[in-house]
Amino acid sequence: MTTQLPVYTVSNNCQDCYKCIRQCPVKAIRVEHSRAGIIEDLCISCGHCTVVCPAGAKRYRSDLQLVTSWIDAGEEVVLSVAPSIYAFIGGGQQEIIDHLWSLGFSRVSETAWGAVQTSKATAQWLENFVGNVAISTACPSVVSLVEKYYPQFIHSLAPVASPMLMHGAMLKRAFGADVKVVFAGPCIAKKLEASCGHGEIDATLTISELLQLPSVRPPDSHHVQGWYPGAADGSSRCYPLEGGMIGSIDFRNLTFQPAAFSGLQTCMKILDDLSLAPLSESVFLELLACEGGCFMGPGTPTAGSAIRRKRGIERKSDDVNLSIAHFDIPEVLPDRAGLPTGNITHCVYSETDVISALESVGKHTLSDELNCGGCGYDCCREFAIALLEGKAERTMCVSYMRRVAQDKASVLLEKMPYGVVIVDDKLRIVDANRNFATMLGAEIEEAFEARPGLESADLRKIIGFYKIFSSSISTGEEIVEHDIRQGDQYFHVSIVTILKYKLVCGIMQNMKDERTRREMATDRVQQVITQNMKVVQQIAFLLGENAAFTETMLNSVIDSHDAG
Repeated sequence: MTTQLPVYTVSNNCQDCYKCIRQCPVKAIRVEHSRAGIIEDLCISCGHCTVVCPAGAKRYRSDLQLVTSWIDAGEEVVLSVAPSIYAFIGGGQQEIIDHLWSLGFSRVSETAWGAVQTSKATAQWLENFVGNVAISTACPSVVSLVEKYYPQFIHSLAPVASPMLMHGAMLKRAFGADVKVVFAGPCIAKKLEASCGHGEIDATLTISELLQLPSVRPPDSHHVQGWYPGAADGSSRCYPLEGGMIGSIDFRNLTFQPAAFSGLQTCMKILDDLSLAPLSESVFLELLACEGGCFMGPGTPTAGSAIRRKRGIERKSDDVNLSIAHFDIPEVLPDRAGLPTGNITHCVYSETDVISALESVGKHTLSDELNCGGCGYDCCREFAIALLEGKAERTMCVSYMRRVAQDKASVLLEKMPYGVVIVDDKLRIVDANRNFATMLGAEIEEAFEARPGLESADLRKIIGFYKIFSSSISTGEEIVEHDIRQGDQYFHVSIVTILKYKLVCGIMQNMKDERTRREMATDRVQQVITQNMKVVQQIAFLLGENAAFTETMLNSVIDSHDAG
């Protein structure tokens, strides 16, 4: 197995939406050339960016083909399936057993067996742990979060393997070290945790991947009943739920008060709070990266509400069917997987540097800092720091890019020698240049001085020929030409559709202007010449066609005469 991060980016699919930045709790994203890539050293492998990416640019590594090749080759493949499966496959326990066996696995077992050992080992550790904050280690994303971003709490992490690694070790002991053990669950981070273990797990599938496996043999309960180990107890099946682990540990004889939280943003707020002001009592924190619990993980199908998923698991926790097949507990239980931590250094930038970065995107005062979140960051100052760190580009700022576009458009409008006005479907002016106002007289020119661009002004109150604009908007024609007289003024107006039925641009030329008259005369002479050339070409074509017809007919008469 590879120790590469399970989450990666297909760069060509990335489309400047910045949803992954908004979703990422640790902002482990770098945008280069308008493409959002993952910063491996900062990533905690939660995988939630793969869910929100609308273009499918964020994906996770799949072991589906590898597992399929083992099954097709007839190898002994044992499935360790997380209790979250009950949120997605209905029916009784035996029906679920039969279905999973039909996929080609040699044996199937619930990861809940490993959860029992994880709870026991954690309780034993708590009996001797000295400290006022202890943290569960069943969730690999939370472990990565603590090790990378909250190193002050590393000593608080329980040195206990997750249920997946515990169960993998149990399966290897029960069925032999050579069997292929495949874990299936809702978590993407498990793919990294498995690769960082000590060979307990050979491959990992998400629930979504597991449900893609085709049936290779018909269900046969006769072959399955004897060797499928059911859940050891009901509480172990509740591990995917917030507080599920706490429910499997007896805290009555422990000095720690249990508290469960889910969702990375919530977990970070808890750790931030404890960093600033430790509690006076000892607490055991069960922290889960996915809001609500593992059953809402990114490796699950999108269908199904949280309440239906949760109830599916809770019903099975009350329906425990103990198996006659029991595991031998390994003499040496596996330790927590050593996840890659990287060397994260947090640079502290001076206020001068931050202000300079803000000014580079046109934010010169506090009122310019809109904190709109369009760039993916919570506020403008966070975005400025990301610019300094080389994680972001100025083009990510929506207000900055809008201002740049407006400035460019304004420059172009002002440099044009004609009058230009842009109008919406309500006949309200979106923008206009000075030449447009000058053409219409001193009163409109004064209005332009008071309100540059005449923004939001009613076109119907400014010109008398506004109906040609409303007509172009209603018809959606791409371009329309008009010669218009207004008072003693004579204009040539070209109306161009910018946004069909919504936005048009009018370009006005004063026909009394000498330069305009010359340009118009030249243009119309060119049109006459072009039209005459078309007529000549059509005449030549018709003459040639007639000559060919005459020649053919005469030759046929001559041939018939000679034959006679």
